[in-house]
Amino acid sequence: MNNNFYTNDLYPNSNLNKTIVPEQGTTPSQNIGLTTTVPPTNTGHVEYADNIFVLNIGKKVSAYFSYPDSVEWRDKVFTGTIVDAGRDYLILKDDDNNSILLWAIYINYAIFEGDIQHNR
Repeated sequence: MNNNFYTNDLYPNSNLNKTIVPEQGTTPSQNIGLTTTVPPTNTGHVEYADNIFVLNIGKKVSAYFSYPDSVEWRDKVFTGTIVDAGRDYLILKDDDNNSILLWAIYINYAIFEGDIQHNR
């Protein structure tokens, strides 16, 4: 029998990766000492930064970035209007009408002018 057919790579240290085979001669109504582990579920609301940026396209923002491998751009602030955002990027239009593509992995935080839209 192939015991690796059903694996759970999301929870490698949990009981979900163990193959449970009932003892012979038992029926489902008999207690054979098995316990079931249910993976954790997120019942709360999760909001990602890219969603917040997308909901606020057209608003002015100051985005604070850190580039750990750069001497010149160690910490940098970009201010502009949000043009677009995705899972890993942010596009701003600055006051000089330049488009700035920023990789979200380097963002520390953002300060918006006025109230922001968010899913709550």
